[in-house]
Amino acid sequence: MVRVFIAAEPSAEIRNAAASAGRSLEGCGRLSPVNAGLMHITLKFLGEIPDASIEKVRAALDSIRDSSLLPYTLSVSGVSTFGRPPRVIKADIRDGGASAKLAAEIEKRLTAADFPKEDKPFSPHLTLARVREAGPQLAAKTAALKTAEFGSCEIREICIKKSVLTPSGPVYTTLHRIGL
Repeated sequence: MVRVFIAAEPSAEIRNAAASAGRSLEGCGRLSPVNAGLMHITLKFLGEIPDASIEKVRAALDSIRDSSLLPYTLSVSGVSTFGRPPRVIKADIRDGGASAKLAAEIEKRLTAADFPKEDKPFSPHLTLARVREAGPQLAAKTAALKTAEFGSCEIREICIKKSVLTPSGPVYTTLHRIGL
């Protein structure tokens, strides 16, 4: 079994700027900032699937390169949170709905290939930090980053990623890239 998700990766410049914002929140409680190299936009989380199913995922998604969904431009700006109390600190994605359309197409193709349909609404974002315990200054520090700008880039590919959870954090490996 392998833990798998489908992702888009913004430019290194955007990920580095977003990671810096995540690190700036250290001291605002028990937070785990996300390393820039691990940042991505999750388009579909498949969870634990049999190793043999990776080829089925690849086959279902390979023809996406022939669609009108890629490439597209996105900008990353603003910091907000998920959950009450906050569990995730995130940067917001602005792309005119392009990531949502891509996620819907991925969902359609993978559902047709007999993978379970996602039951949560799609919300494109970059996770900056995970919150284990919020400190009293977290809300004010997050609000101060509400208008932060992290940059714009073009998304030209999606990735099938393997995720291994370790005590020191996740390790992601790109299994397959689907470019244009």
